[in-house]
Amino acid sequence: MHSPGLIPDQQLESERLVAECEGYDIDIVKADMTQPLPFADESFDMIIQPVANCYVEKVKPIWKECYRVLKKGGVLLVGLDNGINYLFDSEDEKYVVNSLPFNPLKNPDQMQQLEKDDCGVQFSHTLDEQIGGQLEAGFTLTNLYEDTNGEGRLYELNIPTFIATRSVK
Repeated sequence: MHSPGLIPDQQLESERLVAECEGYDIDIVKADMTQPLPFADESFDMIIQPVANCYVEKVKPIWKECYRVLKKGGVLLVGLDNGINYLFDSEDEKYVVNSLPFNPLKNPDQMQQLEKDDCGVQFSHTLDEQIGGQLEAGFTLTNLYEDTNGEGRLYELNIPTFIATRSVK
């Protein structure tokens, strides 16, 4: 499973420092992707979202918001976890220890696993939610790429665990 990385305020400060070091003029906005985004309709040419949906229970509303704030012809680039990581034990990826969906709010054993691994609260999502949700929101899928964890047993077996999509409004 994924590590949560920096906490939001640390991440924002990190982004500010990089922008300052590189001489970029940026606006930093702290928002919750599970809520309506604080941007006007058709505000952006591109949205890039790394694998972040694993930290929210419901993803289809996020795709609707992305569609709303993208300009016509705007591009959505997204990294997605396909759920396979949640099936296996986190130590050596040899044993199937979970069924899907992985939802620690509904399964206390899964919450205990996340707490033990200090991974933050995470959720698996189906391709219907991830890719189908983009299509339902109005996007046109223009490309798809599969990738592995980059290390560990699943990687050694060349099992794709991530998907990247490119969609256009």
